Amino acid sequence: MLTVAGASGMAALAGCGGDGSGDATDESTDDSGGSTDDGTEGGSQVNDVAYHNAYTGNPADLHFNTSGTQNYAWPAGRAVFAPFLKYSFTDTEFLNGALENLEIDTENQEVTLTFREDLSWDNGDDWTTEDLDVQLQLAEKTGTSLWGYLDDYEIVDERTATLMLSGPTNPEIVKFELTNFFVDTKKETHEEFLEAEEAEFLQWAWEDPVASGMWSFVSKDQQAFEFERNEEFYNADNVNFGSYYLDSFGGNNAQQQALISGSEVDAATSLFVPPEIADQFPDHIVEVNIPAKWGYGIVFNHDDPHFGQREVRQAVAHAINRQALVDNAGPRSKFVTPTPCGIAPKDQESWLGDWFSDFETYSPESQDTETAAELMEEAGYTKNDGTWEDEDGNTVGGDYYSPAGWSDWTTMTQTVVSQLNDFGFDFSVSTQPTNDWFSNYSEGNFAMGSLYWLPGGSRSAFPYFPLYYQLWATDIGGGHNYREKADSEQTIPGRDGGEMTLNPLKTTENIAKQPSRDEARQYVQQAAWHNHIELPFLGLVSKYEQSWTTDDEWTVAEEGATNRQVKWPQYWWVHEGDLQYDG
Repeated sequence: MLTVAGASGMAALAGCGGDGSGDATDESTDDSGGSTDDGTEGGSQVNDVAYHNAYTGNPADLHFNTSGTQNYAWPAGRAVFAPFLKYSFTDTEFLNGALENLEIDTENQEVTLTFREDLSWDNGDDWTTEDLDVQLQLAEKTGTSLWGYLDDYEIVDERTATLMLSGPTNPEIVKFELTNFFVDTKKETHEEFLEAEEAEFLQWAWEDPVASGMWSFVSKDQQAFEFERNEEFYNADNVNFGSYYLDSFGGNNAQQQALISGSEVDAATSLFVPPEIADQFPDHIVEVNIPAKWGYGIVFNHDDPHFGQREVRQAVAHAINRQALVDNAGPRSKFVTPTPCGIAPKDQESWLGDWFSDFETYSPESQDTETAAELMEEAGYTKNDGTWEDEDGNTVGGDYYSPAGWSDWTTMTQTVVSQLNDFGFDFSVSTQPTNDWFSNYSEGNFAMGSLYWLPGGSRSAFPYFPLYYQLWATDIGGGHNYREKADSEQTIPGRDGGEMTLNPLKTTENIAKQPSRDEARQYVQQAAWHNHIELPFLGLVSKYEQSWTTDDEWTVAEEGATNRQVKWPQYWWVHEGDLQYDG
C-alpha cells in the first residue's frame, strides 16, 4: 500500500520538541547600512552578514540523506536542496521551484516534468535527467509514495522526463506528491546504491552534500550547521547575504528565550510559543502563521476489547470537550475540528457541501456525558462507584501515552485524561520519549493514546491523504489494527436514517482516481461519513504553524502575499527574494 505520511509527518513534529508561479525577482538591493564583500554577484550586492535560525538537535549526529529519515536533518536539507514544487496556503496554488513546467495529461495518464535550464549543482556541474533517473530508481527501491501511482517513466532529454501513471489519478495527488521531492540526488554520489540493498541506502549518512539550493554546506558541529551562499543557485540574485546558520538549542524553552533576547537568533522555523511567552518578544520578532494540517488526536487500538467497539469510541468522543484542549494549551495557534471526520478542519465545509450539516459534531465545546453514558450502556457496560466496568468487572482505561518534551501535547493529554476519568474511565498518563511512543503504537502495545490525526504538510489539504492515513496508519505500521477492517465491506448508519454499505479503503482510493475535485467529492463525502461514524482515529485539535523571523534587519513577505504562507519562510522566502538583508 501507499506510504502517505512519511517524512511530511515527521517534519510536522518540529514545532513540538514541503507552493500560481514561483517566478523570483531580480532586484538589486543597496544595503548601505551593512558591511559587504568586495564585489557583486549577478548584479546584486552580497552583504557579509549571517542569518541565524534556531534548531533543536545536535548537528554533529545528523546528515543529508533525505531517504534515511533516521537522523536526517530536514531543516538543513531545505537549505541545500532546491524543491521541485511548493504549495501556497495563501492562494491555494502550486509554485514552481526547480521545475520550469508541469503538465498532467489525464487522458493519456502521463505527467511531463520540465526542469529549469539553469538548474545546477554547487560544484559547477549541470543538473541533468541522468540525476533524476537515479533519483526515481532509488525512490522506487525505497517505496516512496509517488510510486504508488506510477507504472514507469521515460527520460525525454536532459531537462525533460515523462511519468507514466498506473491508472486514472487526480492531478492534485500528483502535485502534492511532487511537493515532497527535492533536487537531492546526484548520479555520481548516489548511483552506487542502485545495486545495494535498500537498508544500506537508508542507513547511509551523507555528510558532505552537493547543493542545488540557496546554500552550500560548509561545516557542522554540536553548535550549528554552517552554510554559505551558493553562487551556482538559479535564483542566486535573490540571495543578498553571505551566510546561513542553523544554531542548535536544547528545546522549545531555549529557543523561546533566544527570541526573547531579541539578538541571539533571527528566526525559528517551527516553534510552539504560548501567548504569555510571545508577549515577551521584542517588536521586531515576526510571527508567521501557516496552516499545519496536523494536530492532536487519539489513536485507538481496534483489537482492544473495549476500544475495538464503535460505541465506546463514540462515547470517548462525546466525553471530551475539545475546546478545553485549545483553551488550556494554546488558543493563539490552535482550533477545534468541527466534526472528527478525517478531513482538516478548515476544509470540511467546502468538501462536504450539503452533507456537512448532517455530520455528528460530538459536542466540540462541552462534554456530552449523557450521550456518552447511553453509548456505554448500549455496549453492555455498567457504572460502579463512578467507574465504568464490563460484564466481568474490568475497568475501561489503561496507560494513555503522550510524547515527552512536547509541552502543549502534555497539557492536552492531561486535559483529555482528566475529562475521561471524570466521566468514569480509568486512565493514567504515560509520558514517553518519542521513539518509545512510536514503538508502542507500532507494536500494538496500547489501548488508546495521543497521536496526530492528520499526516501534516500541504498534502493534508487534499482529503485523500488524511482519510487514507487514518485507515492505514502508515507512521505506526498499521499498529492500530484497523487495516483488515478498512479493506472490508462495512454497513453503518446512513445520512438519511437508513444504512450505508461500503468498503472504506476502496472508497478512499476512488478519491485519488478522479480527474477533478467535483468528481472526487462524492467519494470524499462517503469516506468522511464512514470516518466520523467508525472513528479509526479521533481528531480533536488542529493548529497553525508558528514560524518566527525578524524584520529589524531582514525583509519579510507581506501579509496576504502568495509566498507568505509557504513552508517554510526561512527557506522559500530566501528562494524568492522575500527574505533579504536590509540592515
